[in-house]
Amino acid sequence: MATVKLLDDAEAEAIPAVKAVFDDIRAVQKSDFVDNFWRGLANDPALLKRTWEGLKLS
Repeated sequence: MATVKLLDDAEAEAIPAVKAVFDDIRAVQKSDFVDNFWRGLANDPALLKRTWEGLKLS
């Protein structure tokens, strides 16, 4: 069974592209919570940003 590492807040803070998307997720959702879907996608910051931008506008 394959697993995906879920980035915690400290790891996300260390990657500016991930931090920016996580901050935007928190702002749009008006919550401090970032769920595991986004934490898994954060392993690929470009994919994370592209997916968030596509779903945020929907």
